[in-house]
Amino acid sequence: MPEHEILPPFQGSAVPHVGTYRRVLPVSLERMYENSLDWEHLPHVHSSSFSQIDCEAEGPWGWRAALVSPGGDASVVELRLDRACRRWITRNLSGPAAGAEIWTHAFPIEPRRVDIVVDFFVPGVAAEQRSRLGQAYARLYERLYDEDVAMMLERQRQLDRRIDGVRDNERVVELGVREDLELPLAVTVGGREYVLAQVEDDLVIFPRQCPHQLGPLDGRDLQDGVLRCPWHGYRFDVRTGNCVSGQRCRLSNLPEIRLGRSGEVTLSAAC
Repeated sequence: MPEHEILPPFQGSAVPHVGTYRRVLPVSLERMYENSLDWEHLPHVHSSSFSQIDCEAEGPWGWRAALVSPGGDASVVELRLDRACRRWITRNLSGPAAGAEIWTHAFPIEPRRVDIVVDFFVPGVAAEQRSRLGQAYARLYERLYDEDVAMMLERQRQLDRRIDGVRDNERVVELGVREDLELPLAVTVGGREYVLAQVEDDLVIFPRQCPHQLGPLDGRDLQDGVLRCPWHGYRFDVRTGNCVSGQRCRLSNLPEIRLGRSGEVTLSAAC
């Protein structure tokens, strides 16, 4: 089975079928369903395709949202998840691609290996233009899935680590003299991973994973004491742990930072 295919359009469909994109992804069906329902990640993980999203409705059935492209084009898109048929249907309700539908079917091959078949239907397309348009849709979806796979694999890795645990379970960690530390610094305390960083003259510590969906928080997006998750754009004040972008989550269970008389830095796991 090929890892990647772009198939020609089927000429007999009522709404013009412009092509099919087929690919084998190294993730579970559960991660695929989770990804399809995750509208929040679109302008962050796929910033080259989406600049803004405002959700109008969501639930186990899917979601409907107003989207804006980097070029300023506005549209309303609805995704309907059909678990019984292992598919989700994305419909463009308004905007430049109004009336277009994208049908994605997912077929598990192994517990963490899925064959996806994505069909593109676009109204009002002449027969001689369908193949070219279908290839453009396929190239777009190739890039989107390249970006999504990295996120899904990392999330699965973090979920597995939570099950298996972290071997280093020291509850008190001595790091050495503050002046000798290269910050930001990844540390493990009490079996959990954190990042020690500096904000102005103060040392701060925060988890290496976002409390929302375990996105990577490595400190590269730390500005003026505010940390941003690259997956969903959630922002946290690392001095208080509070989420300052309005979502209901926070950085919690943080180790205590202690400074010795000679500048020695010691971390103690939260009780």
